[in-house]
Amino acid sequence: MSRLLARAGLRYWLKSPAQLALALLSIALGVAVVVAVQLANESALKGFRLSTEALGGGANYRLVGGPSGVPQAWYTQLRVSLGIERAAPRVEGTLRVRGRNLQLLGIAPLAEAALAPKLAAALSGGGLALMTAPTGVMMSRATAAGLDVTVGARFAARVGGRTRTLTLLGYLGGGQAAILQGVVVADIATAQHLLGQTHALNRIELHLAPAQLARLRAVLPPALHLQPTDEIIAAAARMTRAFRLNLTAMSLLAMLIGAYLVYNALVFSVLRRGPLIALLRAQGVTRAEVLRGVLAEAAVLAAMGALAGLALGVLLGHGLVHLVTRTIDDLYFTLTVSRVYLDPWLLLAGLALAVVVALVAALPPALEATGLAPRGCSEPMSKEARGRRREPWRLAAGLLLAGAGAALLLLTTRSLLSAFAGLFAILLGASLWMPAWLRVFAALLARLGERAGVRTRLALTGVRRSVGRTGLAVAALAVALAAAIGVGVMVSSFRVAVVDWLHQTLRGDYYVSAGLDGGPARLPTGLADAVARLPGVARVTTGLRVLVRGPDGRFMILALGAPPGTHPAASIKSALPDAWRAFEAGRAIFVSEPMAYRLGLQPGGRLTLDTPSGPRAFPIAAVIRDYGGGRGLILMPRALYAQVWHEQETSSLAVYLRPGADRPAVLSALRRLAIPGGARVRANAAIVNQSLHIFDQTFAITRVLRLLLLGVAFVGVLASLMALALERQREHAVLRALGMTPLEMLGVVTAQTAVLGLAAGLAALPLGVGLSWVLTAVINRRAFGWTLPLNIDPAFLAQGVAVALTAALLAGLYPGWRMARAAPARALRAE
Repeated sequence: MSRLLARAGLRYWLKSPAQLALALLSIALGVAVVVAVQLANESALKGFRLSTEALGGGANYRLVGGPSGVPQAWYTQLRVSLGIERAAPRVEGTLRVRGRNLQLLGIAPLAEAALAPKLAAALSGGGLALMTAPTGVMMSRATAAGLDVTVGARFAARVGGRTRTLTLLGYLGGGQAAILQGVVVADIATAQHLLGQTHALNRIELHLAPAQLARLRAVLPPALHLQPTDEIIAAAARMTRAFRLNLTAMSLLAMLIGAYLVYNALVFSVLRRGPLIALLRAQGVTRAEVLRGVLAEAAVLAAMGALAGLALGVLLGHGLVHLVTRTIDDLYFTLTVSRVYLDPWLLLAGLALAVVVALVAALPPALEATGLAPRGCSEPMSKEARGRRREPWRLAAGLLLAGAGAALLLLTTRSLLSAFAGLFAILLGASLWMPAWLRVFAALLARLGERAGVRTRLALTGVRRSVGRTGLAVAALAVALAAAIGVGVMVSSFRVAVVDWLHQTLRGDYYVSAGLDGGPARLPTGLADAVARLPGVARVTTGLRVLVRGPDGRFMILALGAPPGTHPAASIKSALPDAWRAFEAGRAIFVSEPMAYRLGLQPGGRLTLDTPSGPRAFPIAAVIRDYGGGRGLILMPRALYAQVWHEQETSSLAVYLRPGADRPAVLSALRRLAIPGGARVRANAAIVNQSLHIFDQTFAITRVLRLLLLGVAFVGVLASLMALALERQREHAVLRALGMTPLEMLGVVTAQTAVLGLAAGLAALPLGVGLSWVLTAVINRRAFGWTLPLNIDPAFLAQGVAVALTAALLAGLYPGWRMARAAPARALRAE
């Protein structure tokens, strides 16, 4: 009997190609979004891990220093005094070639064979040429092609504050070329000369046996530290976990919407096959066989749609990996990944997720199919009657889910997973209310339109009678639109907060910076005094950015110095009453809000940092707002930093002008002083514009995911309207036979789709605003430690309703066209 049921199901789907295609497309789109995001996330992390392994080779430890790096003499001591043969020095910097920033990597080719054989193989025998050519470098073929440089060609590069002429000696080969894209390899002496750090290394890669590790730790000074290589990779994963989890949650939302559509498709298929199922039941097919048959159909549909979704997800992943990589590069650490790494287990997980979600979505219609009595089946409207009887239960279930979600949000304080679980519970609960909302909304419109024409009343009556068919499509569109509104409001609020923060922290008129576009990491000595003496300059604030080690990785210190009686600009979130006085006296530091949240710091507490003389606890006087990246930021008085780290150099200047100063003249004078030393001069407005451009690039991936969510929901509305057209074809044929023209029929369908779109748009408004609050006040806080004010633009909400209305109208064009051109005689032939 089950074989008979299977053949009947196959025959049904083959006779309904449009329904089959839309069901498969719904599943495929949901799977594609999930798989694409996961591939992009995992490719970014795998690219970082592979590049770390390629550059580190067999290293299991990394020797790093403080802001000044590792003294070069330590490399000699490691090899000669301690007998550590598997050691390789590294020098890193930035060079700019033809408008593109590249990573300059200085290596000792002879040391690589023992420690990093993959990197040595990538040199393809060019190690000796690197050692003997003072300006020779190597890069991957793809990097060279992007720069339009060929082997043997000389090209200009901005590095160390000067324009240098380099020679491409060869291409990096082997299996590491793709991993090393964007990397320019030079001999370590060449890199040191170019960067102006002849006696310092950035790090030393080491492979240490336990006995060697013990001996080295016994003689290491406090200024040097050993980092396990595994810890570096794990720290990168931890640092980006919240960002990757955010993307995963948005992709799973697409899968949730796809589940609605699978449910809709299977409910319709059961409804249309009611007489057939009843007949099969009369011939001996059991309820269990009907249940297994419908679930088997769902599993097959899910598998077919998922296979298409996997292929589409791989293609989509190639586009998303660039966006994910760029965002990680902007927020966390330098990362260049140009390819998608296919993980078979991830693809299998996508396939399994599709089948599980489809089976869960198919369970209610499967149970409904088992309830069909052998004596016959319900007419189409009995589905609506049963739906109305079950409405109180759906409302109660929705209220229970929403309450559970709210409890998860309010009763947990730091768990990001519980926050997303609460968010999804609220969305699921709200979706269960959508059929009731659509029924109420259509009834309200019917009352308001009592004096409207016959066709309008007919359209509104049709909406009320088809809530069981269109309710979940409205729910899918409303949830997708709410997600788009929520994410859009969050991004808008974030942008407003960033603009306010930039205006509070960038109060200078001009900024002179080192370390940009291949420039040196420090400004020339005496530049600050020379700038302060320029006509029209009121005062100059100095800054020095350095990375130091703390209790949870490396943090950025910004050591600020200001003339007496003034203090640097900062956006204070919370502070002790005498915070600025303690800061100016060199007794306390300020920490960024994300860092304070992650480490549980607050004003009045202390932060321990590694210093040249060993760990030292610094008093915290204030917590400041900072949206500059994923690392923690510490504001430290310049005098305190110089006292502890014994460094007097400067990496940036903030220049404040007197009222009425000749701005063009001051700018010209600044450029004459700064540019010869490799520094860059930028106006306040230019920095703000560049920062906002980076912000917009960072959130480009959220815009892509919002469009994908709306695309999945669009398919859902189209599928529901197609199902409605098939279900009502006899009714429409009667109307046509009574004199309604094809154009009038199209108008009825258009009015119905407009009502559906308007209902979805209006329902999405409160849901989207609530979602934006959860994203802004809860998830952003737990993920990144930021506090963001909620900024709701009414125009943005109006656009959301317009998008819903437009999507519904577009989705109704094809079903409306089919209804209008259908021949009444064919539809009435069975009467």
